Amino acid sequence: MRNTSKLPAAELKNQRPRAAHSLSYQHIAGGLASEMVDFLRSTETRQSSPPFRLVIVGNHGGVVFECEVGENWEVRNLGPAARLQLSHFPATALLTDGSLLTRTFLIERAQLTNVTN
Repeated sequence: MRNTSKLPAAELKNQRPRAAHSLSYQHIAGGLASEMVDFLRSTETRQSSPPFRLVIVGNHGGVVFECEVGENWEVRNLGPAARLQLSHFPATALLTDGSLLTRTFLIERAQLTNVTN
């Protein structure tokens, strides 16, 4: 075992464990849709019903993720699997329910520590 207290900073940086995988929108989409629906239930009298279609538009105007979220918050990807990037924020999330009513949410920033730029 090496004493890391005397190593240069560049060498310390190389010893950090790397993430097993990049965080993708698919990993967080079910929880994000659930949070949106909980907010809607607290502010609206009309019930939203699954399946939901979730589209996330990045701050440059392009679609960065699109999926369908089922009754048990299972995510079915409808496009290429996009990696979560800080450069996508602030982003707009469009949530469409089973009755084709679309609601718009602003996601100001990602609050995750292992997100890449």
